[in-house]
Amino acid sequence: MTTYLDLGGVERPVRFGFGALYQYEQRTGRNALEDFAKMAGGAVSITLMVDLLFAGLVAGHRHEKVPVSFNQDDVAEWMTPEVLNQTAVMFTDAFPAEQQEGDGEKKTKPPKVKVMA
Repeated sequence: MTTYLDLGGVERPVRFGFGALYQYEQRTGRNALEDFAKMAGGAVSITLMVDLLFAGLVAGHRHEKVPVSFNQDDVAEWMTPEVLNQTAVMFTDAFPAEQQEGDGEKKTKPPKVKVMA
């Protein structure tokens, strides 16, 4: 699902999925699943969040066929506590961590991510 965020005064498409994970790993050289397990455990860094949002932005722009006219430094400048929290929520909503059984239905529960402002 593509979501739009107001970043740098422009509504920009953000899309988290395997395309964004691919972008993340290709651009950072790090293992996305390992990094996000650390994030779910509370180890959140600005670098990780900037890289994550940048990957989601690249995937969103590609999906919407909009040229990418920014870089990671721009994304870092756009970061605020609100943007950090929005990014964490959008990401965890896109990748539910665990399934819970209840009343015969499967429900998804995203990992808790605590971003300090």
